Amino acid sequence: MKFVALVSGGKDSIHSTLLSIRNNHELICCAHLAPSKQQHDDTNDDDDESYMYQTAGSEALRMQIEQCLGVPLYIREIRGKSRNTSLVYQHHNESDCNDDNRSDEVEDLYQLLHHVTSVHPEIEAVSSGAILSTYQRTRIENVCSRLGLTSLAYCWRMGSQSNVLDSILSDEQMEAVLVRVACPPGLTCRHLGRSLRTLRDDGTLDALYDKFGMHVAGEGGEYETLVLDCQLFRFGRLVLEEVEVVPDCSGGDGVGILRIKKCRVEKKEGIEGEMVANQQESPMDLQHDVTIRVQNSLSSNQSSCGQQSTKSIPKQLLQSAYCTPNIRIMRGGLCHLTAILSPTSRHATNKTEEAQFAVDEFLSILQIIRQILNRLSTNKISPQNDILFVHLYLSQISHFGSINTHYQQFFGFHLPPSRSCVGVGHNMLPGGRRVMMDCVLQLGSGEYLRMDESKLASMEQNGQECGVEKFARDACKNKHHSLRKTLHVQSISNWAPVCIGPYSQANTWRSSLIFIAGMIGLVPQSMTLIQPSFTKINSHVQEWEVQLYQSWRNAASVLDGLEDGGGKLNDIIGGLVYFSLDALKAATCSEDKESNHLSWYSLWEKATNICNEAIIDNGGIVTGSVDGTAIAGDPSLYDENGVLYGGYEDEETWREMTEANTTSTAPTGNQNGVPLLMVCLSELPMNAQAEVELVCASKRAADSLGVYNGKTTTFIMIPASATDDCDVLWDTGYNYSAPEKELLNETQHIYVNCVSRCLGNGCVCISTVTADVDTSSFDPNSFDIEELLDKMVDTAITSAWSNSDLASPFNIRNVLNLRLYYIAASSTKGNLAKPIKIDVIDDGEMLRTLLYAVLATKSMQFVNSFTLKGSESGMMSTRIPAYTVVPTIGMYFAKGLTSIKDRAPFLAMQVTLVDARTETEMWIRHRRD
Repeated sequence: MKFVALVSGGKDSIHSTLLSIRNNHELICCAHLAPSKQQHDDTNDDDDESYMYQTAGSEALRMQIEQCLGVPLYIREIRGKSRNTSLVYQHHNESDCNDDNRSDEVEDLYQLLHHVTSVHPEIEAVSSGAILSTYQRTRIENVCSRLGLTSLAYCWRMGSQSNVLDSILSDEQMEAVLVRVACPPGLTCRHLGRSLRTLRDDGTLDALYDKFGMHVAGEGGEYETLVLDCQLFRFGRLVLEEVEVVPDCSGGDGVGILRIKKCRVEKKEGIEGEMVANQQESPMDLQHDVTIRVQNSLSSNQSSCGQQSTKSIPKQLLQSAYCTPNIRIMRGGLCHLTAILSPTSRHATNKTEEAQFAVDEFLSILQIIRQILNRLSTNKISPQNDILFVHLYLSQISHFGSINTHYQQFFGFHLPPSRSCVGVGHNMLPGGRRVMMDCVLQLGSGEYLRMDESKLASMEQNGQECGVEKFARDACKNKHHSLRKTLHVQSISNWAPVCIGPYSQANTWRSSLIFIAGMIGLVPQSMTLIQPSFTKINSHVQEWEVQLYQSWRNAASVLDGLEDGGGKLNDIIGGLVYFSLDALKAATCSEDKESNHLSWYSLWEKATNICNEAIIDNGGIVTGSVDGTAIAGDPSLYDENGVLYGGYEDEETWREMTEANTTSTAPTGNQNGVPLLMVCLSELPMNAQAEVELVCASKRAADSLGVYNGKTTTFIMIPASATDDCDVLWDTGYNYSAPEKELLNETQHIYVNCVSRCLGNGCVCISTVTADVDTSSFDPNSFDIEELLDKMVDTAITSAWSNSDLASPFNIRNVLNLRLYYIAASSTKGNLAKPIKIDVIDDGEMLRTLLYAVLATKSMQFVNSFTLKGSESGMMSTRIPAYTVVPTIGMYFAKGLTSIKDRAPFLAMQVTLVDARTETEMWIRHRRD
């Protein structure tokens, strides 16, 4: 992309420009916001100090950019003030941009970039030097989104402070001097004009870090720099001839700036070629690292080709059943809307109609959501802002491009929900529909994120009606936990994939649960799917394998980027791993040429090994290293003297040199046994072959409550012995009617397995239950599926507890949602043109009917088991858990340390249980200052 670089003349913005060019973007010009003449003359005016822009050294900027770098520079004077100082900036009134007296300084940036893009309409992106400042990054992203530009922030969370500084100074031509200091007694006015490289090399910066905790890269505002020379400067270097040290009396002793009174450009001779053309870093570094990690995870357990076929449940007619959405409302305002479908579905005769009908269905779904939210929320203006996570199931992933415009209009670009989007396959959704949607929402959280707390407090103090949702108003009074936090990074960087859509990387609910968006194997800086690096040793590593590991790596980066010390993969509560048909095609073995069945063994075995390895080493991400909190987050990464990796370059070298038998996360294998449900679907976004979707505990919740496995439950269900003539309420809005059962073959069995993952005792739990069968002889007509579903639900609830001597603290009222996965199609080997043949045989009509009956019955039984007031009993009787039935092509349950067995699940259930006392338990157990 062609881009404009936001520059201050300092090391960060210049290095970000260099990284943007290295990532194949083309620099067109630079832009800068300069202080007004009054601000420039009065260095002691704190009221005029910018929260956003570096202004020190701006006197030399035009020479630096136009004569040394050789591109045009556009400068605008800062007229606004730092008025909106909340962490996340939101612009409401476009007319404010032209009101110099009322506008925020961010609007000066808007006007500057608006002018630049009018002169250079070919510009598509903006680079900036933000490293850790969310305040700065979100404001640049806000302006970029309003102008239709892409934000490039390659310095964002690229490493620890020392690593960032080393990366900048790795350019041997880099010469930068200090032009502002604000870190007494460490850095004082006597350091102004000193070389940054010298201060790094002589140990001054490290000494100040050890003594005062100073950011060695100056990210805390300790110092600002002016770059005199670097490899970007092809035409000359800047020479300062006359400078003046100006102390800032209002900032305290030792605070001041270096005013440049006279400077010149010293021409460079013999510089040829394109800008930094020979300074490109190898794009294979990340690919090679991920490929080696995948190779290591598979080397100890080479794949062998076992025979395993999957026989699906009996074929049902595809009917246009009317499916009403399921709504679950929990105490505290947490809600789940599931199985939201268009009331009708039309048959398409061509691709154009198919895409248009998908849009029509999605618009119908949005209308249903609006109606539901208007009933649930008191926020009638934008209740959709309360949604924090979206599951989007499409019959074809290509439909996403058609519906995305409407998705953007509905959710907006500011703090949107996180999202997981998958393509389940044509005719897989109920009645041949094309779109199905689930939503998790917290009432009041949209207002909470966008609220001016000081204004709210003032209105309440004056007895004014504030019109704020009760949950948001109550949350503002809670100083210990946040109702909701959203991580929404829109800048392309080296950190994690930018959000395309829009959607947020993560949403945190009540400082405890983290809902991470579906992660695919994108390389963050290029936003392309990672490819394996091929050598003689790892030539057999496949695309889906490196994409799977990179998906985990991206998820770990997102967790590390969260507030309160981030998080880590070991604190997963619920895990779902998707694979596409392309992954199945690449992974399955084909030794048995005569068999028409696919062998799933290779896919599941390799995937389990890679996932376990990723959880062990946290995707290769050292938790807290970027923020400098690694010693608090993971002390085992430091030796007895507090030195990271014992002074070695990385953890692996340290462990090897000290002959340690353990690693920082776990000794060997996935010791915590994190259960992962793996499913194979038709398609994934961007033609990805693997996607990871996680719900994790926050660091605060994990530290105070603990994350652990509940009881592991296994039992065998034998076939029914005779026809059951029981009365069942089938009239549930579905078209399925109960079949008659016959006398059955009692040699068949269903093996039910359940592993629960818990946060605290009775706080949060996600139970995964599977019904496994011997695929060679299984006949689902032999079993009472309703009875099976009943037992699976009971097992999910009763297993959510580690103490086998006590009853589970959960009951049916704690079930937030239930997601049932089933085999909806048969998969067999095809031909060269179509290696895998998929035959859709069931749209889940029977399962939805039976599951509704089971949940309704259990909810009613629970209400009747207590003596309640009539009004409450009547209200509770309708509160069945939200549920979704999801079609798949194949499934596997990876239970941590459990070995793979020659049985395959034909049903899998993930049940989320939540108790409203989670926040209270955290408050009781978490250390409080």
